[in-house]
Amino acid sequence: MTLVRLQKLISHYGYTSRRKAEALIKEGKVRVNGVVENELGVKVPGHSLIEVEGKIINKIIPQVYLMLNKPAGYLCSKNDPFNRKNIYDLFNDKYKNTGIFSVGRLDYMSDGLLLVTNDGYFSNTISHPSSGILKKYEVTTDKNILNKSIAVWKNGIYIKGIKYTIKDFLKITLKKVIITLGEGKNKEIRRLFKHINLDVVKLKRIAIGPLELGDLPVGKYRELLEEEVKKLLQNS
Repeated sequence: MTLVRLQKLISHYGYTSRRKAEALIKEGKVRVNGVVENELGVKVPGHSLIEVEGKIINKIIPQVYLMLNKPAGYLCSKNDPFNRKNIYDLFNDKYKNTGIFSVGRLDYMSDGLLLVTNDGYFSNTISHPSSGILKKYEVTTDKNILNKSIAVWKNGIYIKGIKYTIKDFLKITLKKVIITLGEGKNKEIRRLFKHINLDVVKLKRIAIGPLELGDLPVGKYRELLEEEVKKLLQNS
């Protein structure tokens, strides 16, 4: 069971700021599942029913854990000034009002494995750099890849003052390689290949920790099994 600080939950549901929520808790104006809770810092189940000043600020919403095979040409954000397609268009009505969001992101032209949830604890645990969860990407380039060119990335290289490091790589064909990352930075793989004058023509995430994309069709999703959620958290 996922536990979340009460003031964080109140803020998450948009009722007020965390600081104001703390004051309301101390004043005894918050009930959790019908019981007054006035202890600061207390953690409660993320799906709890919360009342503040006599008003229910949330519905009991089941926790959702999904894996999506994101297509290229879809954003991970819900708002876009150019009205481009986003991943939330791919989910059916069952998930429309559950507060789901992506765990980390894949850039607009990348595809592959993306986790989607409404569990903030799960998301923070999986995506935080300290989790140590490895992510694997299948990369196809416009020209042949030289082993010696990317082997040095395991020791780390600097590009415009930023250090980029990969955990490992495995050549598949002359133009295709699987790259394993620990802490992924924004557009890291594309910048690494651009640094050696190669353009990435396809970038696909195929694994997050023990979870593999497998044969899930592009644009499709499925709910994670309980054991898969546990394994991801155990590997963090």
